[in-house]
Amino acid sequence: MDKQLFLKSKKIESITFIFDILAIIAYIALFLMLFNLLQLPDVDPISGSMDLDNLEFLTPTYELLGSNLDKWQMNSIISVLVIFLVVTFPMLFINIKKNKTRTIYEVDSYAVGSKFVQALINLLTFNFVGAGLRIYNTFILIKFVKGYSPKEFFQSIIPAIKKWFADRKVKKEKINEDEIDEYSASLKRSIRRQNTIGALRILGTYLFLVLMALIIIIPFYWMVLTSLKTFTESVSINPKFFLSISRWNWVNYKVVLTELNFALYLKNTIIVAVFSTLGTIVTTILAAYAFARIEFKGRELLFSILIMTMMIPGELYIITNFITVSKNGLGWVGMPTGENQYFLAMIIPFVTSISYIFFLRQNFKQIPESLYKAARVDGCSDFKYLMRVMVPIASPTIFTITILNVFSSWNAYIWPRIITGVGDPDAKNYWLISNALRDSTFVQDSGRVMYNLQIAASALVTVPLLIVFFMFRKYIMNGIGRSGTKG
Repeated sequence: MDKQLFLKSKKIESITFIFDILAIIAYIALFLMLFNLLQLPDVDPISGSMDLDNLEFLTPTYELLGSNLDKWQMNSIISVLVIFLVVTFPMLFINIKKNKTRTIYEVDSYAVGSKFVQALINLLTFNFVGAGLRIYNTFILIKFVKGYSPKEFFQSIIPAIKKWFADRKVKKEKINEDEIDEYSASLKRSIRRQNTIGALRILGTYLFLVLMALIIIIPFYWMVLTSLKTFTESVSINPKFFLSISRWNWVNYKVVLTELNFALYLKNTIIVAVFSTLGTIVTTILAAYAFARIEFKGRELLFSILIMTMMIPGELYIITNFITVSKNGLGWVGMPTGENQYFLAMIIPFVTSISYIFFLRQNFKQIPESLYKAARVDGCSDFKYLMRVMVPIASPTIFTITILNVFSSWNAYIWPRIITGVGDPDAKNYWLISNALRDSTFVQDSGRVMYNLQIAASALVTVPLLIVFFMFRKYIMNGIGRSGTKG
């Protein structure tokens, strides 16, 4: 019976995930629709640019579902949708992982309470079907843990409260009786003193950790907050550390993505990051396998030479790489025909990494060689053994390499700046987001620097990496922990 309840609970939770995903899709669709409706300043017919100096003074009216909304109401709705996404998306990701790995022995009262809290979150985010399914699942878990039906559970609440107060009263009376015994009273004082010292030690530890966390988090919080302020608020000598959701100025991000063309730069960055990462993963896996398992003459010497190249600063390769991709080499940059292959020039030179090869090779070396010999006896080819045995075992390390390479490509500046700075007027269209953040002008015709827009652009560079890191930090730590120096 217990196993049937457990399997039923997992099945209901899997169904709930469908409605969670549908809710997230609805939040994203509604956010994009409202974000697209945000009104920008009119374009000056003479200069051909927007009058961003008067951006904060715009008071447009929006029509939504037959109602007229001002910009403050519009900001509030968009802000609520963003909050919903920030809460529900990580919760969905964590719940899918927990539901996949949870065993029957891990279900306890804490799991029941957690499921009820998730139902309340679904209710607050207007995911009523998900809330109903999780409340139903809560009663199934209560039946599994306590053996209570829903009716018995509600009937047991009042007696349980009365029993709790009665136990406290009896305990208090017992303490008063024990104070008569001097030895017992002294022992109790000693225990209380030890408990107090332990509690203070734990409290001090957590206060220190909270303080360090605040020191790290506050700059990021200030960046996001400033990106949502008006220009006047961003340069105020009395800055606000908190803003109501109606004051979150989401039009700043629309200006950055459209008027300052950061949507194009984001697309360029994603293209370079995806293809350079795919190339790095392929070359890293093949090279690491060759150096870890395939016996060939000069293997250790060649690997030692590659390891020695890690001591050479990457900046020293820039000149030779540029000569290779320029018109005197492959002709990807600087050709007079104008058919410049900027993406190839930014991707191909970085589709391999000696450090990642060393990283993965050490992980492959930890896999028992007896598996390889047994597979070879059974007629398994090297490639088949690599894909079916070694890659699945080393998947945490490969995942870590993937994330780290994405971070590296996303933050790349020097090489993309050199490639897109060869004098071609079209080179600006191939900027990566880090180059755009450095070279875009946020100075208006009036001479003032739009700090709120500049910080919004910075947030577009930083926040996606933070989201990826917090979502996959356990995989990254697991991949690093599994690697070593054995062999």
